[in-house]
Amino acid sequence: MLRWLKGGFVALALETAWFAYWVFMWLLTTAVRTRRVGERPKPPCVLAVTHVGGFEPLFVTRASGHWRGWALYSMDRSPALVRFLCRAFWRFGVTQDPARRAQVNPQTLERAVQYLKRGGSLMVFPEGDKFWERRLYRGAALLAKRAGVPLIPVGLENALVYRPGEENLPLWRGFPRALGRTLRKRWIAVHFAAPIRPDPALPEEEDVDRMMRALARAFTEFYRTFYGLPGPVWTGGRKAG
Repeated sequence: MLRWLKGGFVALALETAWFAYWVFMWLLTTAVRTRRVGERPKPPCVLAVTHVGGFEPLFVTRASGHWRGWALYSMDRSPALVRFLCRAFWRFGVTQDPARRAQVNPQTLERAVQYLKRGGSLMVFPEGDKFWERRLYRGAALLAKRAGVPLIPVGLENALVYRPGEENLPLWRGFPRALGRTLRKRWIAVHFAAPIRPDPALPEEEDVDRMMRALARAFTEFYRTFYGLPGPVWTGGRKAG
């Protein structure tokens, strides 16, 4: 009984936090005019989103019309409040902690695959949290391949671009700074590129590599056009992100 009550309380807390997030998403993406470029993606799909700032999930959610806006997120953030909010907002946590990743990440990826197969859509940020390292992780393509759904590159024009080190600021400093800079943007355009579809005839590793190379080309174009920066690079490898 106690376990049931605890589970119900946690579920209620998660939904309450998510609703507050949704309201904030609507207010922010109304104050900063959000424009969609390209065809609106139809679920099920994986949305591979450029991650150069802090509010991309909000604008992609508004532009796509996929109102739940679930995503892969890092469970390694601190403090505990931030980890709880990330779980409430995005639900599918992965970790780079060597003591946990072998157990947690495969379970999360399997849950995500099943969610996609049931008709959901999922945001993934292939650069991780440090876009200036210019590397891509294969998680987005791996999910699309295993679920048999399209992988759609997404880039944000006129979006906030973090300065290296700002991702480590405490919440009470980083959030208002990022919010103020975003509000001054006035508008943001969310670009949905042509889908990259998995090829059922190819083995997983070969097809994931093919899809990631196509995604790298799309991201290079986004970075060059929107940010004036060199794009991230796909170098291969089994590390999911």
